[in-house]
Amino acid sequence: MRYRACWISDLHLGSKKAETELIYSFLKKNEFDFLYLNGDVIDIWRWKQAGLLKARNTQEHINVVQRLLKLAKREAIVHYTIGNHDEFLMHFLSEHNKPREFGNIELSERVVHTTVSGKKYLVLHGHQFDLVTRTAPWIAKLGDRGYEFTIWINRIVNRIRRRLGLRYWSLSKFIKLKVKKATMIVGRFEESALHYAREHGYDGIICGHIHNPEISLYDDGPDYLNSGCWTDQANCNALVERADGSIDLIQWDGEKEIVLKTTDTERDGVYFHTLEELNEKKPRKHAPIEPREPSSIG
Repeated sequence: MRYRACWISDLHLGSKKAETELIYSFLKKNEFDFLYLNGDVIDIWRWKQAGLLKARNTQEHINVVQRLLKLAKREAIVHYTIGNHDEFLMHFLSEHNKPREFGNIELSERVVHTTVSGKKYLVLHGHQFDLVTRTAPWIAKLGDRGYEFTIWINRIVNRIRRRLGLRYWSLSKFIKLKVKKATMIVGRFEESALHYAREHGYDGIICGHIHNPEISLYDDGPDYLNSGCWTDQANCNALVERADGSIDLIQWDGEKEIVLKTTDTERDGVYFHTLEELNEKKPRKHAPIEPREPSSIG
């Protein structure tokens, strides 16, 4: 499959939770004009644990990195926007955090993508809208430990389920859908992202960070898109732009894409809302980010 543009985030390479085989197969079996690595691609928080990985698994992480470098050199325009788990890369940006090119990969904090249909989407990781990450990073790191524990439990549960002939089940996805507080956090994150996009005149915003894949369309405001993560078999997601400028949210099963949602309102499965459905037009708590002039692609 060839995509005009593709957004993937939260690969967490260097950590045990990265679904490296699925990431590699997605990058190997598809082609891209523009490839956006939208933050937390390298997990520096867990990089020190890389030595604890089995040699085979370590090689799987290296294979993904090598594939990304090959794509950037020969096949695609690759743009890397920095997240909170790979924030060490901010030190490599030029003065005033302007984008900088490393080899054939452009590194920046944010970028603007223009679709074939002319829509302008702000692309950034999204931790800028997370009040906990911005004001109490130690709590965020503690939460990350809890998430890793959930992934560990999830793998044990699914080993048992496989032996019983049952299909894969995601504990982390279940928690996000069923726990009221987790649902509220996701909702407030979306509010903050939408508020920023509307205040700065974008047609939409594309984030990652919260590991919750989504496409939400609003008749009175910008689009909200989230590329999900690659740390759980149930959530190996990407956002992809088609030749007509529409953007789909897909899941990768190792062989093919499964379309979950789309911005094409003429197709089935579209979620179309008003901003009032997020309780109020402005978020109750907004973690502002300093406006800078992003680079443009598209």
